[in-house]
Amino acid sequence: MPDIENLEQLMEQHTERLFRIAYYYTKDLQIAEDIVQDVFIKFYHHQKHYEERGEIKAYLARMTINRSKDYLKSWAFRKIVLQHKLFSKQKTVIKDALINMMNKQF
Repeated sequence: MPDIENLEQLMEQHTERLFRIAYYYTKDLQIAEDIVQDVFIKFYHHQKHYEERGEIKAYLARMTINRSKDYLKSWAFRKIVLQHKLFSKQKTVIKDALINMMNKQF
């Protein structure tokens, strides 16, 4: 089991790439950061199960992709999407009403 220094080295080498992968899926900076953090935490706690069959780079990328897909299937994500749909329509209606009011005044 690698120690903290080895984990820090892994993080330095792979964080940027994993962040790009997570952002590609989620399109949200904070969520992508959380996903990458979750991936490293999970790897740290479960690294005794990791078998060196390939590159760790591919293993971490697959963990990131899976975590990103899990997030996209989650209720938290669907709730955010629903809120954006509902509130963006309300904003459009309010803007249209304000524009119509202004046009009637002039």
